Amino acid sequence: MNTTLLLLPPLINVLVTGIFAWMILRQYLGRRRSYQLYWSISLCMAFIATLAYMAMLLAGPTSGPGVYFFRLYYALGGTIMPSWLGLGSIALVSKPRFTRVCVGFLLLLSTISAIFVLDATVDMHKLSQIAGTPGTGTLHPGPWLVMTILLNTLGVVAVAGVALLSGWKLLRKQANMGGTRTSNILWANVFIFIGAILNAAAGTLARFLGIDTIFWLIMALGWIILFIGVVLASRRSRGNQSTPISNPAAADPVKVSQ
Repeated sequence: MNTTLLLLPPLINVLVTGIFAWMILRQYLGRRRSYQLYWSISLCMAFIATLAYMAMLLAGPTSGPGVYFFRLYYALGGTIMPSWLGLGSIALVSKPRFTRVCVGFLLLLSTISAIFVLDATVDMHKLSQIAGTPGTGTLHPGPWLVMTILLNTLGVVAVAGVALLSGWKLLRKQANMGGTRTSNILWANVFIFIGAILNAAAGTLARFLGIDTIFWLIMALGWIILFIGVVLASRRSRGNQSTPISNPAAADPVKVSQ
């Protein structure tokens, strides 16, 4: 397959995650909310991981630099990033003390996971065929796999769970909040939920169903849907910032009682 076509889906991911990360980072620099910091970290991880994947293809997957870029891509994007996205959701609805405990725990798990991925044995034959796929089966099974499943599960449960909880609470409130219809905020949560599920499903499909070739397209679709949720929620009235929203979307971040 043409190299340009293989690079196109990852490039879409680079653009979407880059824009998304910049938006949330600007919010953090202006408002200093902890959940914005954790979302920024996770999105920067996704951005760097996808850049590493593209660099790997350009350098040659089985070359020295190519193997390094693959490990970086897998450690950040495949293993660690989803859990930090989930941490942002947890920080949005939790008290600072509990969030700090989660941060310390996640830092420990992330460090251990990165060490395991960097130390794992690479199947060079599989790596040579990675173009256009997520790289499923490229690392020989080991402790890294347990940590990857654990961190991915924690991340998607946190993001999707907080989104569903927020949506359920909003359904019980009045029809209008802060100049924005409740339904619009609900739609923002719906998009965040669907995006998180799609991103999680991309890896699952690749690993268990063998649909490697559509991994990056599913990931791109998931990030775009997440981004739509951000845009919807960012249209909230700036005059009222007291309504919690369970996603990394609030352009004028909500005030969370802590």
